[in-house]
Amino acid sequence: MFSEWYEEIRNSIFSTGDTPSRGNASGFVGLPSSDDPAIGQILWDEELGTGGRLDDLILETSHQMKQEVYGGAVYAVVPLYATSICMEECVYCNYRAGNKGIGVERIRLSDDELIEEARYLIEEKGLRTLELVYATDPLVRADSMCRHVELLERLLSQYGGGSVGINTEALEVEEYRSLVDAGLSFAVLWQETYDRERYGEVHLGKTKKTNFEYRLNAYERMIEGGIKNIGMGVLSGLAEWRPDWAMLIQHENYLRQEYGLGAAVLGIPRLKVAAGALLKESSFIPTRQEFLVTVALHNIYSPRTMAFVNTREDWELCVDLSKGGGCLFTFNCSTIPGGYSLGHRGYQFPTHSYDTATYVGRLQEQNLHAVFEWTLNEVESNSNEISRKASRHPNNAAMSLS
Repeated sequence: MFSEWYEEIRNSIFSTGDTPSRGNASGFVGLPSSDDPAIGQILWDEELGTGGRLDDLILETSHQMKQEVYGGAVYAVVPLYATSICMEECVYCNYRAGNKGIGVERIRLSDDELIEEARYLIEEKGLRTLELVYATDPLVRADSMCRHVELLERLLSQYGGGSVGINTEALEVEEYRSLVDAGLSFAVLWQETYDRERYGEVHLGKTKKTNFEYRLNAYERMIEGGIKNIGMGVLSGLAEWRPDWAMLIQHENYLRQEYGLGAAVLGIPRLKVAAGALLKESSFIPTRQEFLVTVALHNIYSPRTMAFVNTREDWELCVDLSKGGGCLFTFNCSTIPGGYSLGHRGYQFPTHSYDTATYVGRLQEQNLHAVFEWTLNEVESNSNEISRKASRHPNNAAMSLS
């Protein structure tokens, strides 16, 4: 398990020696491709994030590599929150149990309400890849999640098919296996931070999430449970972001070596302060330029891994993060259950929402085209063909991106 190697790997990141960041970083980044986790040491190069030559090289190399693989295609996905009732006390989250109502309603969707939300997103917005998102709700456990996956899979089949993913607390092997049996296509889980001490400071209480090692090893349980498409990531800004990203790359490398399976999806959330959160500020948040270049550096390390571009960020930064394609792209976004069609208000964290009717066309102006009908397996097995398939938005023939 990765937890057994954690200390050794983390110590190696901070050791001195002949690393790319202290040597020829430009030459290292300029290679046609790199699956060498040592690329993470470039994060400490004094030029990184300054807008200089190194940044230009990283961004251009990333753009070229993504363009070659994906041809400017981005893959539409939408979060669908099932519950905002939570037992966790994460200090950075509006959903924390101790928040008595600042900026959030406590809602648990019924099956009928979940279907209504999903049908609206499918019929009105043309979205076919739905990411079920859960809080740690004591009444919504793995059996409920399996039922939700089955319901959405059945609904999507009425419209020609689609994909259902999940973003939830770390689960057991048999629970992941039951989700796969229910029709789950992918599972994402952000480690939040790889700094053990800081992890304990921001995750209070005695739930499973407070167990650093349990969460650290969740990806291996996913793989053992039969999940082929896993999403890994950190919440940039909870702790020092450079070691977090370097450890993330090392963790991916470990999974590749041990299981022959890396991350299909890269989580790139950046900390945004929520009204009901205990954490009101952070000195660890990377600047816009540092953040953009860090994601691009990961693109060079693993160009087929798709960054999850989300509406925490403004439109211009979302576009910059998507250069060359090969990412999951969020258009419409609500982080409260029932926020799309049922009129509920509130949020887990501050976001924007980029309605497909307007923003699909704006993507095309940036030489990016949205694909609505896709699966991760198709993208992985035939990404070049998929990248050339521009999607015709079902609501408006004029929005064809072919």
